[in-house]
Amino acid sequence: MGKILIVSKLIYFMSKLNKNKEYFSNANVTVDRVKNEINSGLDLLNKIDREIVTFFGAHKLNRNHKYYKHCKSLARELGRRDFAVLTGGGPGIMHAANSGAMESGTDSLGIKADLLKGEYVKDKIFSHELSFHFLFVRRFIMAIKSEALIFYPGGYGTLNELFEYLVLMQTGIVDEVPIVCINKKYWEGLFDWLKDHPLREDFLIHDKEDLKLLHFVDNFEEVVNILGR
Repeated sequence: MGKILIVSKLIYFMSKLNKNKEYFSNANVTVDRVKNEINSGLDLLNKIDREIVTFFGAHKLNRNHKYYKHCKSLARELGRRDFAVLTGGGPGIMHAANSGAMESGTDSLGIKADLLKGEYVKDKIFSHELSFHFLFVRRFIMAIKSEALIFYPGGYGTLNELFEYLVLMQTGIVDEVPIVCINKKYWEGLFDWLKDHPLREDFLIHDKEDLKLLHFVDNFEEVVNILGR
């Protein structure tokens, strides 16, 4: 029985190692699929007449969590001000933002990830939704037409998204839009470290203006001032 378990685990891990090979050994299939996903995403974005705001944050929060309630309220109020709301289409902060958007009557977009199985939601909280196989295409679609990117507290995934978009703006690869981080206390330790070490001590961030791409806020009024409404 022990040998069978070891063999099963070996087969499982070998199958995981073949994921990359599937993409580079079937180049035409990969390119066609990427192209189709980009086209579908851009077609959807071009149907939205309102300005779009994209929300990011932890997917593990339940509906009683303070961040969930705060996000739902913020999304609802932005929807009433005629912003469309876009998320990754999952639970937690994403569910909160889309729920608030639907309550306001604005466009509620869910840009889902096929490969993230734990992010499926059953509720009817989207006016528009698409699913993507490729995460890099999904991230491109989530931000390329957005007027602001709003980040609630989150883990590795949220931090990865935050710094990816920050680098793209810092390097001029995409246009700058406000990156709004909700809950000053949550974020301040991370960005104090950026100021103290990569910027001041080790000179790895060369321009202090790069840190000004980020806005740290606690309440709705601060977000509205940043968005100009």
